Amino acid sequence: MNPGSSETDTTGAGPSNGFIYNDELMESLAAIILLGSKPSAKSIETLPHLKKMLYDYDIYMLSFLSDEDIEELVKTIKENGVNGTTVTDKKLKEKITAIRDNARVFVNIASAYNSVRAYIDKVCAGGDSGIEVLEETFTGTGSEYKLKLVGAAACKKFLKQL
Repeated sequence: MNPGSSETDTTGAGPSNGFIYNDELMESLAAIILLGSKPSAKSIETLPHLKKMLYDYDIYMLSFLSDEDIEELVKTIKENGVNGTTVTDKKLKEKITAIRDNARVFVNIASAYNSVRAYIDKVCAGGDSGIEVLEETFTGTGSEYKLKLVGAAACKKFLKQL
């Protein structure tokens, strides 16, 4: 899969290495959040359709979603399914809200560092300690850039894809 491609990795790991764009990073993070630790084949099949419903993971568009927008989206998904697949995830609203909130974090990072990738590269310039700093930044309590529904394991998975 090429960077910038709209293809989805069916392994559930998200896009391939070499992320450049903020939206690719958000797609990878969103897949981790939506699929959880033990994704089913049906869950993986819904990812390309959820991507379209979530503005192709455009961080700016996602960041503008209101709580009401999320409620309506979740209601639509629960009532109509996703491309013929019934979605029964009891935490769907929480997951989509986390994706929206994480998009807001990415917008803040991009505003300060020109892009999320530039920030990651800057932090990682310090070598192996850079990954530890990113893990703490994205998961640490009180961190300015703490990501929602991203614990240590999910963060490691996300960073490993970079």
